[in-house]
Amino acid sequence: MIFNLKRSCLIATMSIVLSACAGSSVHQASSAPLRLELSRLTISQLGATYRAQRPIMALHFEKELGGYRAQRWQPLDSGFRWVTEGEGERIERVDGQSFDRLSFTMPIDYRPLPKGYAPFSPFSDGSALIHSGQFHACLTAPCEEPGPLPISIEAQGQTVGINGRRLRERGQFVSRDAGTNLFVGWLEPIRADGFVGVIDPGLPAEIRRHLDRSLPQAMQSFSTVYGQLSFTPELYVSIDETPEADGRASTQGGTLPNQIFMHFDGEDASEGLAAGSPFWLDWFFAHEAAHLFQQDRTNGQSGSDQEPWLHEGGADAMAALALVARSEAERAYARGREQEAETACGRGLALYPLSRASAEGDFDLHYQCGLLIWLALDHDLRRAGVDGLHALNLAFFARVRSGQPWNETTALETARELGASEPLLARIRALTGGRYSEPAAAVEQIGVRARLALASGNASN
Repeated sequence: MIFNLKRSCLIATMSIVLSACAGSSVHQASSAPLRLELSRLTISQLGATYRAQRPIMALHFEKELGGYRAQRWQPLDSGFRWVTEGEGERIERVDGQSFDRLSFTMPIDYRPLPKGYAPFSPFSDGSALIHSGQFHACLTAPCEEPGPLPISIEAQGQTVGINGRRLRERGQFVSRDAGTNLFVGWLEPIRADGFVGVIDPGLPAEIRRHLDRSLPQAMQSFSTVYGQLSFTPELYVSIDETPEADGRASTQGGTLPNQIFMHFDGEDASEGLAAGSPFWLDWFFAHEAAHLFQQDRTNGQSGSDQEPWLHEGGADAMAALALVARSEAERAYARGREQEAETACGRGLALYPLSRASAEGDFDLHYQCGLLIWLALDHDLRRAGVDGLHALNLAFFARVRSGQPWNETTALETARELGASEPLLARIRALTGGRYSEPAAAVEQIGVRARLALASGNASN
């Protein structure tokens, strides 16, 4: 299916000149050092043009992405080349001359990346998410913190979704920090209590019915404890069963500002999805919803990469407590996840302390050990007559919101003031800092309390 490209704002050379189409609003971004113009050319192809305010020698990108851009972003001018620089990359003219404009075409297809979210998440009907963060660039090296990037986008005959707004055919915004997912396509959002959902019609019917029940449950569970979010989040679930060259099926999900998304990709992805337990979807969405509340209740100050067990393990613990409050089947699933985490945490800590896990390439250890730590604190505080993890979160979030750092010191000091026992806090500090002689025994001491937190069905709100 090819969209009609005969409108005057698209020219045969595909240079994607959008200013004539988007009107004066695009010119408002003309003072930015760098801006980006996107256009959906066909159902499977995107055009992208970078415009610099002044001539530049190269465009620099913070991460190299395993060769993705060099393989898939095709410059319309053959006189450009990609060059790796440290962990990033740049594109420059072969002749070493400056330039102020660079146009690409690229396929709108899913590509798992080693260091970030996929740039595209296609839907079965041809709609797609575009992750703006993968387009962030710098005008000089090193490209460590790309600045805000004004982006205009056009998709003829389609809806463009930007930051909660639904626009006809075109829109513009400024992409910052990690970026956001832009929606282009035909699917209409489903408005539910507390969120807006865009769910792929290609998902298996039973999974759709399950999500119709599960998504509102997760949002309501946390809203009851932490109050309504200050924004209406968007939840995207997409599936694309186009066969991949390597024959694999894969799944990716995550959270971006005000958004939760999940994508299923590859041949027979729907069969694999339908064959498995739906409870892992419940866990995933509860975990990601927990991140929304962490961010909202700390004014965006949560989620430091220095001690990621705080936000990743904390979100898993919030998900676990949400599930055990539902049914025996979901309680059994949550207890199974805790047992798996205990095994994995002990195995990982035998190799290095939690504080070194990220440097060792074992980021999952923060989820696994962090889950145990937060659940152990939940049980300990309930024994002290406090509302467990939820009371701890409310107090911790308030401290961070008032200016205290989002770190282990603040979290454990908050727990201590609420009544957490000194022996447990000492064990947690030993676990994160590597001050233990027998990792299996250290994990077991934490794990006993974590299991008790999930032992009954009334551990949540």
